[in-house]
Amino acid sequence: MVNYRNLRICTKDTIYIKNSYLITSYATENLDQKALFSSFINQLLSFIKGSQIKVYAHNLSGFDGVFLLKHLLPYGKVTPLIYNGKLISITIRLDIEGYVGKTIIFKDSMLLLPLSLRELCSAFDVSQHKGYFPFKLFDIFYKGLLPRFEFWTDISVNDYVVFAENYIGKVWSFKDESIKYCKIDCLSLHEILTKFNTLIFNEFKVNINFVFTLPALASRIYKSQFMHKNSIYQILGGVENDIRNSYTGGAVDVYIPHNRKESFFSKFFRKLFVYDVNSLYPFVMANTPMPVGLPVAFTGNIRHVEADAFGFFYCKITSPEFIEHPILQRKIKTGDGLRTIAGLGSWTGWIFSGEMDNAMKHGYTFEILNGYQFNKGYIFKEYVEKMYNLRLQYEKGHPMNLIAKLLMNSLYGKFGMKNQTTIVDIFNTNDITENNIFNDMLDTYGENINHCIQLDNYVVTVRDSLISLFTNPENGEELDSYHGLDINIAVASAITSGARMWMSLLKNNPLFKLYYSDTDSAVTDRPLPSHMVGPELGKFKLEHVVDRAVFIAPKVYGLITTDGQEIIKVKGLSKDLLPNIHIKDLENLLFTDSSLELNQEKWFKKVIEGEINVSEIAYTLKVTSNKRQAIYIDNVFENTKPFNYDDIVK
Repeated sequence: MVNYRNLRICTKDTIYIKNSYLITSYATENLDQKALFSSFINQLLSFIKGSQIKVYAHNLSGFDGVFLLKHLLPYGKVTPLIYNGKLISITIRLDIEGYVGKTIIFKDSMLLLPLSLRELCSAFDVSQHKGYFPFKLFDIFYKGLLPRFEFWTDISVNDYVVFAENYIGKVWSFKDESIKYCKIDCLSLHEILTKFNTLIFNEFKVNINFVFTLPALASRIYKSQFMHKNSIYQILGGVENDIRNSYTGGAVDVYIPHNRKESFFSKFFRKLFVYDVNSLYPFVMANTPMPVGLPVAFTGNIRHVEADAFGFFYCKITSPEFIEHPILQRKIKTGDGLRTIAGLGSWTGWIFSGEMDNAMKHGYTFEILNGYQFNKGYIFKEYVEKMYNLRLQYEKGHPMNLIAKLLMNSLYGKFGMKNQTTIVDIFNTNDITENNIFNDMLDTYGENINHCIQLDNYVVTVRDSLISLFTNPENGEELDSYHGLDINIAVASAITSGARMWMSLLKNNPLFKLYYSDTDSAVTDRPLPSHMVGPELGKFKLEHVVDRAVFIAPKVYGLITTDGQEIIKVKGLSKDLLPNIHIKDLENLLFTDSSLELNQEKWFKKVIEGEINVSEIAYTLKVTSNKRQAIYIDNVFENTKPFNYDDIVK
């Protein structure tokens, strides 16, 4: 039986628990932000029955949490959990009269279910679907006719017309409609999380309230149901650093920039075929031997002693003198920072033995200098097959089908995490004891502090630290270290290496020309052989047949399919601006020294300060004589941040 007693749902200024709304509005005439949050917190406190409550907000990390954090400070010890610059949760241990020692934990439901609330309402078939609201209308005191279509977001013209029929002859009020909108959000989110928790608990006997993110939930399910003892260990220190050097992501490359025949000015085009791999990472996890057990260090060429030695090797690597599509990538330092490239020549570096063996088939040579040996094991096969079978068991449209898909694709994410986190310490400068603790902290960690911020009478310090290796049984975590932290860079590197090995089947293939490839997709000029195509995991799925194409840079391209659909992809550009770009605009960028500039709004979050600022950003697609790149020109910080710097050889 699942206990929902501590489950609270919070969206902006509305909270829903079970069958009633606790808090509905904090709109005030003077719009005093402190008074608004004070009212919110004080009313929330009255509903603490036990020692702890959890409050969920969808997109807490991206929106609500930014405003909430600093307003919690007067109520107790605030501890935000931040990883890789992202706010994961906020915990406050109260020290006010009547609530001393009680805890409120604010969590982000989007980190558990990474889809929009509208998508989740549809997927979980909730009783009350998410409504619509004119977010581009900024007059919060507006009363009158239904706002015009241009003020609304995420609604089609047809849906707007149907929606407008409900307001014929009625007054539309910003305040009333915003409260109604938030109530529906909370009701929907409560129903979604209740169904989600029930499905997870019934199938895996795991409660979602013990984790913060979807990868953590997948990891908990894996460890409790599928993980064999002594298979995955903590890898730390120098060993972790060495193996992490072999860890790079998927390869994204442009090989041929357009599909016109003969020359760019030709009016005739080659037909292209766009393929995606079905669940590439889960397929690799289930079918590629993984490094298991403890690593054993060695010096020299271990393959002279054990021909099939398995692990991570530091080698002198030499590519073939010429290979059209290099398949090994490495990190290099450039004037623009650390970059990942796939080139020719000789170099030294760390590599997974499976990827090394695959590269030898393509003419690469290796001199093994030292490394770490592991045992082999197919440790994820049962987990992946379970999730795959659940997808087959539940038809598309059933929430369990979606859940199985999310869990199948999320387990990998935990293993590649850096064992480093951000620690935020908050001190009340009006309190002598806390001042002394603050000074002691400065003496101990002063050199590691990245930021020091003054918020009213509080000092906030931000510093990097290694993640604790110890579990906390009070939070429901296991005592056995074998069930501890889920970071294992050897596993993560083996998975990404296996994915690149699988995609290498399409590179340097004499059966077709390769125009473009991504981590799990490729564009070819001929259909793939029938044995490579199908619905099974790891097989390729034909997404589009293309009449016209242009590839400017990694993740920047345009396609026109045989059925007339125009597909434009420009990473970093907002979806609102994409309809303004057409394939001809991208084709013009193939001329030397051409450029395309667009202006877009960008939100800058200052999590600790509790602010979100908006600025206009110039997004420039620029082509020079030897490279193509997309650049953000950031007018706020007055610097230029290059985006996607990979040069195109051709």
